Amino acid sequence: MSLEPKYSFEILYQDGYRLGKINLNNIIETTPYILKNNIDYFQLGDITIEKPLSHLISQSYRRKKYDILTVPQVQIPFYLPIKKAKELSALNISIIKEEKGGCLPIYLTKYKEINQELLNNIPEKLIYFLKRIPDERILLDFYFRLKEKYPSSLFFIDSLNYEIPIFLFLGFDLFLDEENNRKFFNEYISNPSPELVEMYSNGSVNSRKLIRILYKEFYHFFELYIRRDFKSSYYIDDISLNRPQVVRWHNELEKYYKIDSNIVLLLPCSAKKPYRKSKSHIKIISHLKKVLKDKYSNISQLILTSPLGVVPRELEDFVNYDIPVTGHWNQEELDSVYDLLISLLNKCENPLLIAHFDDKSPYLKALNKIPFKIVSTNGDLDSLEEILKANRDRWNGESIPESKIKAQKMFSFQFKKEFDISFDYQEKRKSIDLLFNRKIIGTFENKIKTNIRGGDTIKDSLWADIDFDLRGDVFSKGILDISEYIRPGDEVIIRKDNKVVGIGEAIVSSKLMKNLNRGKVIKIRKRG
Repeated sequence: MSLEPKYSFEILYQDGYRLGKINLNNIIETTPYILKNNIDYFQLGDITIEKPLSHLISQSYRRKKYDILTVPQVQIPFYLPIKKAKELSALNISIIKEEKGGCLPIYLTKYKEINQELLNNIPEKLIYFLKRIPDERILLDFYFRLKEKYPSSLFFIDSLNYEIPIFLFLGFDLFLDEENNRKFFNEYISNPSPELVEMYSNGSVNSRKLIRILYKEFYHFFELYIRRDFKSSYYIDDISLNRPQVVRWHNELEKYYKIDSNIVLLLPCSAKKPYRKSKSHIKIISHLKKVLKDKYSNISQLILTSPLGVVPRELEDFVNYDIPVTGHWNQEELDSVYDLLISLLNKCENPLLIAHFDDKSPYLKALNKIPFKIVSTNGDLDSLEEILKANRDRWNGESIPESKIKAQKMFSFQFKKEFDISFDYQEKRKSIDLLFNRKIIGTFENKIKTNIRGGDTIKDSLWADIDFDLRGDVFSKGILDISEYIRPGDEVIIRKDNKVVGIGEAIVSSKLMKNLNRGKVIKIRKRG
């Protein structure tokens, strides 16, 4: 490994963008950072970094001593003909093998095979300097694959202005202090939200193209770095429909949620979240309980909305968002609702759908081609009551306690495992207590936070195995094995010899935990 032992980088927090700490001989600086641009070096706080320079110039140029040296490379114009590009790339690879330094400039070409050979031969460095080439697909593909290979490295991009928030969201760490970069950098750092990224992506044709390609084509690369926290979100742009958090909601709902009845009530969303606290949903719920009594939970309720598509009643506490309500849906929104709804309904046997919308509702357009029986209430509660009474045979079986089915669905969705456990919950003013055998096993505030008893109950869900006595946080080198589906911010069950010894919050995804050189990967919240 070519990384000098005096350099280190540790990830402190990640949600697309990442906060980190670089340590150089006990000089510590935090990232992301706007580098001060001097004549022949960059400055990261008190750390000096040699600028990328041509290998040809470096032969005759008296290079100065900086804290972090850069491997000289021959710059390759992006559109250079393939024969010449191959020659120069081969020369650069040979230089990489001979020269030492903590930084490496990356010169990509438009040729896939040349870029792949370069990736295969790149050793681990502290900092990689990438150029903003005109082909976003090549840049993103190379960046994500290099980052996967060396997640403990820092990444620089020479982007400008409106693209700064996008590249921060992508997880780049270092930028140049020029033009308006600092303004865009500071605005994102003070409010690191996807909606701000999407707003600034409108600043230029190239920035809009960049985020469209990121959302549409690189979800499976990018999703690993994004938290699952269900904090308040704003969807103010059509592109929000493809936001990774939205795509992940669709994918995980399809995988981890199952409709338990064959009578399904389809409902409109509301401005107030959770929906059950809105005036419209209070009326609907009250009427359902009057008609169904203790069989209230024997029917399934699905709320149709954009951009999430479908939100089951049991999972409504996980969503908190706002959108501009116009009464008009575009075709992409309608298709999104339709596709997710069909995926969920296909798990049911001969479902009856009750559409509780008025006759002018845009939701009805998403139901036009649904291949299941649909009856409409036209938004009238008396009609809803008549339909329910006419289909009593579908819901008049053994009653399902509302609290138990909700708690079970919440655990199954968050911890990515279908639980057949008799969970229960008690709702308080600002939180929800979750119970098992009448004992509290966790609380819900935006997400479930378990205690040790709760961790022991679900210890085969999102877990990490260690072989040491747990006294502090969990570091990358301390993990023996880990479950596959952990993302930043997830609740993780810490096990030793199959016994739960702690509960923590993931700093990075499980895939990164296995590959990082150093640093905390799980912040412990409770110890057994």
